Amino acid sequence: MLLRMKYYLQRGLPLSYHSASLFQGALMQRIDPAYGEVLHRSELKPYSQYLTFHKGRPVWVLQLLTDEAASHLLAPPQLTAGSTILLERLDLQVEIAAVSQDRLTHEELLQRTFFASCPRTIKIRFATPTAFKVQGRYQIYPTIRHIFGSLIQKYDAVYTQTEIMEDGLLEDLQKLISVIGYDLRSTSFSVEGVTIPSFMGTLLLKIAGPQQLVNLVHLLLRFGTYAGVGIKTAMGMGALQVIERSDIQNARKSMPDCHRRTAP
Repeated sequence: MLLRMKYYLQRGLPLSYHSASLFQGALMQRIDPAYGEVLHRSELKPYSQYLTFHKGRPVWVLQLLTDEAASHLLAPPQLTAGSTILLERLDLQVEIAAVSQDRLTHEELLQRTFFASCPRTIKIRFATPTAFKVQGRYQIYPTIRHIFGSLIQKYDAVYTQTEIMEDGLLEDLQKLISVIGYDLRSTSFSVEGVTIPSFMGTLLLKIAGPQQLVNLVHLLLRFGTYAGVGIKTAMGMGALQVIERSDIQNARKSMPDCHRRTAP
């Protein structure tokens, strides 16, 4: 089960997307220390989180990738409208004005992407600073190999019984996915006194090859809207959004992802 929690915060707070690491600290203060140690040892975290803004209101987005993570990170006392979150470094009590949630099962994810008929163009947005770590150095621009290498690694870590990675897959994706438009800018992300060079913005992708590969790309990107992409997604980096370009999608508002077809 993929679960997205949105906590709409009070207005007028001195927050930016850099503040997401403070919310991670507040989250760790809430959980059982034994599970906190499990998370500390885990290279791929079973959650992502970031800070965004909606009509001037800060919104903390917490996304859980496994049922186990949800049971621990959302353990009582649960955060509800009227609850407060202490950001210790700022000595600031932040009040939650409203809460919303969005659930997506693995079966629903597959039906909406892998077993659908998805469009060959897709637009993605890196909504918070994003970077990759390559041979010990930060890479501050997106490549097809690093985007999908990151997404496949995260997907296979969550869904261990349906492993995607296989020999030659990344090479195939590099050959068959083209960047046909972009609007990117360099930026940085500050966490624990370290400034990480990164990027934000959009890419417009066109996918060649068989329809099943097109659907696989949509599956990975849709999963990435929960898992994030690149490094430090648990600290507020790598928030990924998908904006699909499809006449079928616009005509079929009841199916907001890809045009549904029956799974074989």
